[in-house]
Amino acid sequence: MKTSFQLETHPHPTGHRVRALLRIEGEAPSDDARIPINLAFVLDRSGSMGGGKLEAVKRAARDLILRLHPDDQVSVVAFDDEVRTVARSGSAAEQPGLLRDLMSIQAGGCTNLSGGWLQGRALVQERLRSEGVNRVILLTDGLANAGITDRTTLRQLCSDALSARVSTTTVGVGGGYDEDLLGDLAEAGGGFTYYIERLDQTGSIFEEELEGLLSIAAQNLTVRIRPQGGASLITVHHTYPSVAEADDVLALSLGDLYAREPGELLVDFIVPESPEIGEGAPVAIAEVTVEADAWAADGSLARKVIRLPVVFDPAAGAVSHPEVTRVFTLLEAARVRREAIERGDRGDAGGAADLLHEMALALDDSAVDDPSVVAEARDLHQMARTLREQEAMMESDRKYLYAKERAYSRNRRGAGDRLDR
Repeated sequence: MKTSFQLETHPHPTGHRVRALLRIEGEAPSDDARIPINLAFVLDRSGSMGGGKLEAVKRAARDLILRLHPDDQVSVVAFDDEVRTVARSGSAAEQPGLLRDLMSIQAGGCTNLSGGWLQGRALVQERLRSEGVNRVILLTDGLANAGITDRTTLRQLCSDALSARVSTTTVGVGGGYDEDLLGDLAEAGGGFTYYIERLDQTGSIFEEELEGLLSIAAQNLTVRIRPQGGASLITVHHTYPSVAEADDVLALSLGDLYAREPGELLVDFIVPESPEIGEGAPVAIAEVTVEADAWAADGSLARKVIRLPVVFDPAAGAVSHPEVTRVFTLLEAARVRREAIERGDRGDAGGAADLLHEMALALDDSAVDDPSVVAEARDLHQMARTLREQEAMMESDRKYLYAKERAYSRNRRGAGDRLDR
């Protein structure tokens, strides 16, 4: 792994505001030392998955399996009110009928989400790859209405699985599932959550997950920030799960690190005026520790720890950095999406539309010349028009805003870009 900081500094009533963008780059092992993959597909086959949904999902899962290495492990679980193991964990050679059995799954009854996930986890655990990726991909279009339905219990199950090296990715299809629940499960399980709004997006979403799996450079990426010298950490702009530790340390869980895109974390510090600052010499205002289970070029896995200071030079005055500004601008747009959801949940679709429109205008007027900012402004304008015309926030609108916000605020922009309406 390689780490670096890019800084912006601005005047503040009590001293200085320092905005720091941490970049973490990883390199996947060579093709000869590729990371072994152990996947369980857990597919909702409840009655609501009929009418083309299940067929689209099966085709996308089949195409993903065909792109895996022959030695990778795959299992398939189908669930409605009952749970059925379609294929136990094994390689392609061990399961010549895997694709046929997958494509034979038919829609059935209710949604025992917990039972399906538990069976998927058990199958992954049977063939656990100690130096590989072990993941359950849970896909549903409905609410958990059989088996374990308490969200706190479900979240804890995914967290416990992650502690045992089994991560969880969730995929919601259509308008009937609970995006907050699937988001919570993926967060606790160290994976990501996706939204399939239209069936023609299914293959693209599965491709996004596969490309991530094939480019994983590290897992369990954790960043710890400890302010120093009177500085205080006031804002974390990304929304990674975090926990406060002793000695004013904030620990953030960034999940997987992909070779195809760097990990990012944008934070703001306030540095008060002091005699030391007044002397003009560069000062360390925080120590950042980056830890992860990282793969080496030969395919071996080891815990890696990097410590680096955040150094501020008061003599430089106000400093702007185009990349820091770009990332901050996009994260502000993600924050506005969260606020729009909250207004929509209160029945204030007009207020949500106003927020989105104002943010879109701000992006239009910003000095950031970047295609991603232009695309974000266009999308926010469209969402504002949609909410005004409907005079309500529909379930599909909420899921769309939620999926976009989660993708951008968790540095999974590729997932958000594949969802464009």
